[in-house]
Amino acid sequence: MRNFLIFSLVLIMALFGISHLNKYSKLNFIDLFPQKRITEINFLNLKYLDKNNLMNYLDIYLNQNYWSFSSKKLKNNLKNINEINNFEFVLHPSGILDIFIYEKYPFMIWNNNNSYNYIDKKGRILNYNFSFKNLTAMYGKNADKYVSEIAELDKYKTSILQNLKKIYFIEDVGWSFFLSNEKCFLIPVKNFEKSIKILRKIKVLEIYKNYKSVDLRTEGRIYLSKKQCSD
Repeated sequence: MRNFLIFSLVLIMALFGISHLNKYSKLNFIDLFPQKRITEINFLNLKYLDKNNLMNYLDIYLNQNYWSFSSKKLKNNLKNINEINNFEFVLHPSGILDIFIYEKYPFMIWNNNNSYNYIDKKGRILNYNFSFKNLTAMYGKNADKYVSEIAELDKYKTSILQNLKKIYFIEDVGWSFFLSNEKCFLIPVKNFEKSIKILRKIKVLEIYKNYKSVDLRTEGRIYLSKKQCSD
């Protein structure tokens, strides 16, 4: 019994001492000594996004304590911004945080019932408060869901969609590609890639020069027309 009382007394004294030691440690190492802080935040290569909006979203700020800065959190937040294609960052010992950003350039401008949005090659909206020039205009409800197929045409662009002016999309019907040389191609939603390969072969034929439009929307048939292409 006596040994138990002695042990209990020692345990209480130890806990009391640790509690005071913690309070003393916090006072000395956190409150009394100067702490390193983020003194400057630089967004390098930033062209289209707003710096202040980025800082708010990324949850970083000037005079932020080094200890509260999480490189993992910053990395995840940057990954979640669709407008950013790639990034690098480094927090220097001097307190300067450099964030190098590679922004996405819009693939097209999408007109969805007179609501205009910049979109990337996967059809995702890019929220830029910036005016881009010479983008191809794409029209039609739900066209964004299929735009990745159009992005694949980059490898054919020189021979097929050279001078592409605008694109119209009607779901379950197909695509209408209008070129600046007054020609147009009508391509189905289904068998899209197969139709593009057929179109490539048609374009090299001498007879192609005499026609304005090529319609491949009916499977197994090719329609050529000399009539002016209409929206």
